[in-house]
Amino acid sequence: MKNRGKLFKIIAITLVFSLVAPFFTSVLSSGVAYAQEMDEKDAYKGLAISLLLMYLANKFFNKDESDFNGIGDYSDEDLIWLARAVNGEARGEPFKGQVAVAAVVLNRVKSLEFPDNVYDVIHQEGQFSSVDDKQIYLTPSESSFKAAKEALKGSDPSLGALYFYNPKTAKTLWWLETREKTIIIGDHAFAK
Repeated sequence: MKNRGKLFKIIAITLVFSLVAPFFTSVLSSGVAYAQEMDEKDAYKGLAISLLLMYLANKFFNKDESDFNGIGDYSDEDLIWLARAVNGEARGEPFKGQVAVAAVVLNRVKSLEFPDNVYDVIHQEGQFSSVDDKQIYLTPSESSFKAAKEALKGSDPSLGALYFYNPKTAKTLWWLETREKTIIIGDHAFAK
């Protein structure tokens, strides 16, 4: 659906500029009023100006919050589930820690060891306590959405971690401590 909207914008912008290009060509190149009176050089100037304006319009109109410019092609539903996971797992943690939790989910999506989409990674049995205790269904905070978007844009304060845990409360601490730690942020340790 997101790609269909982008395609529509591209077609609409192209059509508008195709209709307006002759005007730019005639007005902006030596003041010629009619296309049949232009030489080839003036036509190319007008075309170049039109293409430049199309490029700038495309850059301006594609500043869309749902376009993450990050890893892969994530949907709005992925953003919501990622924000729910951040809210359930890292509520009260520093912002950097919230982004790191979101990055762990995305690192798992990219890993062959885990499911290949955000929803299935989050709902994989026994992986996230917020799923087990149903906190995953709480309304995500603004900070959770911001952290999820930051991770979707490619930020990874976890340094490539596939796991995170709170050493004070982890139920499988013996196993988690066998993993290579990458960083500690707030109350969470991150590991590969």
